[in-house]
Amino acid sequence: MNVSESVSIKMSNHIKKVLPDKTEEDLEIIRYGIEIIFMNLSKFPIILGVGYLLGIFKYSVYSLIIFSFIRGFASGLHARHSYTCLISTMVTILGAVYLSLYLNINIIVKQLVFLLIIYMYFKYSPADTEEKPYLDPLIRKQLKFKSILTVLIYFVISINVNEIFFSNIFIYVLCIEGILISPLTYKLFNRRYNNYEFYK
Repeated sequence: MNVSESVSIKMSNHIKKVLPDKTEEDLEIIRYGIEIIFMNLSKFPIILGVGYLLGIFKYSVYSLIIFSFIRGFASGLHARHSYTCLISTMVTILGAVYLSLYLNINIIVKQLVFLLIIYMYFKYSPADTEEKPYLDPLIRKQLKFKSILTVLIYFVISINVNEIFFSNIFIYVLCIEGILISPLTYKLFNRRYNNYEFYK
């Protein structure tokens, strides 16, 4: 058991004592969320530090927050090692910032992309990993609902704000996360998909 798992279990056990009405499904989602947050705490300062040096600090903060929300619900492919995770996350976040600032997406393209995105999230989210399979069907259903709801909220924000960065970042983040939950991406990286099926 790694440190993040140990911390998430201890915190969720404490929550269970404080809030005894929470179901096991609720606690499992809480444990997973805590684990993601803990793992990201070590990466965020480095990514934000690089963003600061590049002069895009505040945009990097916004991108991390926006990405973390949808990632927490839809999950998706994870790197096998911490250093590759750091590099890939840095490229993802900083790349999304630059795309959002300098490559504008018009409303027609957004609508077309949205149709593809909503289909992908409906069909493929949440995408689990070998290390963290979603064994409980209720948890998978709840996470799928939250993923789709987040997609809808992000799209509405994107088409209703005038500031170019915020108009674009939500769409780019959804596209990136859509790639990370795709079975094709899992296959390209030789990773097992729908891991919960192997425990039936």
